[in-house]
Amino acid sequence: MSSCLGLYIESNVIKYAKVTKDRETLKVESFGMKFYEKIGEALNQIVSETFSYNIPISVNLSEEMYNYFYMFSLLNKNDLKKAIDTEFESYCYDKKVNKNAYETRYALSNDIDDRDKIKVIHVSTNKATITKMLQTLNEYKVSTITPTGTVIANIASIKQKENIIIVNMEETTTITSIVNQKIYNVDKLEEGAGEVLSKIVTKENSYSKAYEICKNSTIYTMEGKELQDEENEYLDYIMPTLYKIVTRLQDYVTNSTIKFDKIYLTGTLSVINNIDLYFQEFFTTEKCEVLKPYFVTENIKINIKDYIEVNSAIAIGMQGLGYGIKSMNFKKPSFTDQLPDWLKLDVSLGKKDKKNIKINFDLSGKLDATERWLLRGAAGVLIFIILYSGCSVYLNSKISEKIDEAEEVSSYTDTQIALAES
Repeated sequence: MSSCLGLYIESNVIKYAKVTKDRETLKVESFGMKFYEKIGEALNQIVSETFSYNIPISVNLSEEMYNYFYMFSLLNKNDLKKAIDTEFESYCYDKKVNKNAYETRYALSNDIDDRDKIKVIHVSTNKATITKMLQTLNEYKVSTITPTGTVIANIASIKQKENIIIVNMEETTTITSIVNQKIYNVDKLEEGAGEVLSKIVTKENSYSKAYEICKNSTIYTMEGKELQDEENEYLDYIMPTLYKIVTRLQDYVTNSTIKFDKIYLTGTLSVINNIDLYFQEFFTTEKCEVLKPYFVTENIKINIKDYIEVNSAIAIGMQGLGYGIKSMNFKKPSFTDQLPDWLKLDVSLGKKDKKNIKINFDLSGKLDATERWLLRGAAGVLIFIILYSGCSVYLNSKISEKIDEAEEVSSYTDTQIALAES
């Protein structure tokens, strides 16, 4: 059984979900939201409450950019990578930005409009953003950093030959289209829950209260008004943002050559009552519904709406368990990540215990389990150092021999040239 703590971090709130996988069975052990002023304190509380001291943590990428390049499908892997790098370099030149300042990843999909080409979904972000994220989480074991626009598809049940759109209305909004069970396009909109909450906060002076107002709001539909005007005083803050999102979505669907079957709604704004009915008014053939994680069953104790509000965190947690597009991980593996499991010694300790940890290592008498593991780890590290040192010495000697041979050949060539000239 393996576990991962998924964190979706925004400016003022962290959504979290501890996801466990037992063979093919997925379960959300604990989840919730934490509004914060100091992110370090909030992270410590989440890790403590979910008992996630020693399990991998998966987190969302922020400030990412999406670009699309089209390549011939006959290119081999190396030529394709070079062509993609060239396209991105050209993009950076046009935007007058430094290409080396960005970390990039990409995924491939078949081009619907041209069978001879493949579509490259190219994601980039500033390296400083990733460094800042890792510094914030330096006390914990971060396994994946992935863009929410691609990772949100993890929780959707996608049937064969079914084309869907996932509208994730978090602080900003991403519109992810999935064609033939593969991510085909991601559009990022600046409009989202951040715009709505910031307006309500100016009146209520509290992000947690602003969120509860959104959660308890019911929007109007064309069929009738369900609430009195005095009970919907904040709709003037909510409706303009929703209208911008739904019109952008409508334009995308109308101008696309792809026939979509369903439109799923998720994110902070999806907890507003009647959100699916409101979106449905703008679409006639596509069915609009709120996205529920496909593996979550109805539970009397837990409202399904509570799961939905942390969908992003659940999807990110699943990414850390091996789901989704693995090439979209912006976390470079460290040296310890690449060590075999038998060389890794994990001790589940709380933060306070870690500060006061004392290992009593005694070789006299019978060894206990911890001492045996320490010996194995030490032996493994020693063997690795010996092998590495031996290989380094051998390679250095060979390199020196080749350099000497090259110098001899160069000297002989110079001599022969001099003789020929004379």
